[in-house]
Amino acid sequence: MDATQIIDLVGKYALPALIAFVVFLIGRMIANKVAVGVEVGLNRAPNSDPSLSRFFASLVKYVLLIAVIMVVLGILGIDTTPVIGLILASGTALAFVMQGALGNLAAGVMLMIFRPFKIGDEIEAGGTKGVVSAIELTATRLKTADNSAIIISNGKIWGGTIRNNNGFDARRLDLNIGVDYDASIDAAIKTITQAAQTNPRVHATPAPWAKVVNLGDSSVDIQLRVWCNHSDYKALSTEISQPIKQALDSAGIGIPYPHEVKIKQKVKSSKGRDRNARLKALREKKS
Repeated sequence: MDATQIIDLVGKYALPALIAFVVFLIGRMIANKVAVGVEVGLNRAPNSDPSLSRFFASLVKYVLLIAVIMVVLGILGIDTTPVIGLILASGTALAFVMQGALGNLAAGVMLMIFRPFKIGDEIEAGGTKGVVSAIELTATRLKTADNSAIIISNGKIWGGTIRNNNGFDARRLDLNIGVDYDASIDAAIKTITQAAQTNPRVHATPAPWAKVVNLGDSSVDIQLRVWCNHSDYKALSTEISQPIKQALDSAGIGIPYPHEVKIKQKVKSSKGRDRNARLKALREKKS
């Protein structure tokens, strides 16, 4: 092999390979810098989420790397048409196989964009209730009142009803109280509202409200409605019943409870009497 052939081989293979290598290095460097820029730019936006920023930055990086690889293959003289077809076919097959995971991923992106809740909020979603401890791309983690961890797929959350108990600064607590039919309704309502007003967690505005909402079988049902800070809701729901019961007792207003009376009757039917008579007659005949 003479020098001319060596120069031809270098020009045909080595030089394109060197150029392709340099293009790949430069392209990868540009992809990394663009990804970092995208993440930094998204993190500067108001109400940004670091998880969402990293996700979009990674997505941009891999798209750019794929474009760089396609350019490198073109420099090496490789026909990229079959490669593109293979990528599209693989992507379609992968999307079909992972449609559930991709759906959860898309739902996670929507949750991060629209932010119906944040970490620390108490929510009811996906058939369960708890405090949000983490919002991930495919699932959301909740911590229940009894200190259990629950993981719910984002698709189930986004596709259903989301109730955020911390969505507003104030919440209303409703409490039903039954009193005797013989009691004065006006006195009972006054006693209940005054007892509620003594709790420092109860807002003065709107003032506590109480009205008759039902005439039960054994009691007149009065509903009390009070407003409080959403952070005080659980504590108030456990504190408010006892002082109301004590206030009603002091006012001589009873709280009835249902009574159940069972009456047993032993009744002989005419058919039973006739059957016994026939059996007795048969026994006497045989004897």
